[in-house]
Amino acid sequence: MTGPDPEQGERDDPPSWMGAPGYTPHPELPPHAPMPGAPPYPPAVDHPPPPVGEPALRTRFRAALGASALAAAALVVLVVLVEGPPPGAAGWAALVGSAAFAGLLTATVVWAAVRRRAWPFWALLLVAVPVVLVLRAFIRVG
Repeated sequence: MTGPDPEQGERDDPPSWMGAPGYTPHPELPPHAPMPGAPPYPPAVDHPPPPVGEPALRTRFRAALGASALAAAALVVLVVLVEGPPPGAAGWAALVGSAAFAGLLTATVVWAAVRRRAWPFWALLLVAVPVVLVLRAFIRVG
């Protein structure tokens, strides 16, 4: 709302705070008064001061490695359940070796993706399981 125009005198249109056309204010309330029965505003919460000078929490490689190791162990169990046990010691060595390699690659990929913040272990595990499955599929094809 602009002020009154000195050439035209007072304006007849309602002020901008009155809302859309057809707005009629409550007859018993002055403008900008709170509605009757409305709850009061909640009290302001005092937040603790920010941690100045303290290093931020980060995800350690050890946590990503642990989640990837559990995912790789689940992969070995899944392969044995689906395909049956591998024949001989060389088959077991190839299965465990490829799962360990996929687990190490998974730990590196997961840690690189989440290293800037502290992630809980269950979230690391949720990220590591699909990554180890995809990497195992690429290792097996290649």
